[in-house]
Amino acid sequence: MLSSNFKIFFLIIVLFLIKCSSEDNLEILAEEEEILEAQISSCVDYTNVDSSDLMSYWNLFVEDVKCSRGGPDYGEINTIVNLKFDIQTPEEFASGVSPDHAGYSTFAGYCNREAVIIGVILNFWEDYTEIQQLWLMYHEFGHDVYKYEHSQNRTDIMYPSIPRGDTKINDFIKAKNRFLRRDFPGISYIECPGD
Repeated sequence: MLSSNFKIFFLIIVLFLIKCSSEDNLEILAEEEEILEAQISSCVDYTNVDSSDLMSYWNLFVEDVKCSRGGPDYGEINTIVNLKFDIQTPEEFASGVSPDHAGYSTFAGYCNREAVIIGVILNFWEDYTEIQQLWLMYHEFGHDVYKYEHSQNRTDIMYPSIPRGDTKINDFIKAKNRFLRRDFPGISYIECPGD
């Protein structure tokens, strides 16, 4: 006959193994669920961008607007497109003071219907995921093309901060669809002289 201490020890071991097994199963189920989540349909391929070429994001955006909304063709409307990386000098980087934004548009862009003028801080850009890079570029195009002001909703492209690194492509596509439809709560526009 087994001693009561041994029975208790044996029972603890069995319960521990069952608990570990169920936790492993939950992790596997979560991974399978993530894999099974199909990408929301989109008329453009968001992997067709080159992270070292900001113009590839502009071309994607122009095509996205045309195929998602039927136009207009911002490639024809915006005849001045100046997209550039800003690189911090070694002194700026060493100072520990960094810009409070990863990208920016300018008055010369958002208050000029023909121009898109955007700068991207390379130090931030290089640390972003592909989704964060798309989000940033669409955000800046939102200022220069649509004259959108910032949104107060974290799930909107026009929110003044880049989403977390684990943001999924479906989150971007949902936000992008609201953005292109001009259908997000609290939408407001930049006022320019002569408006």
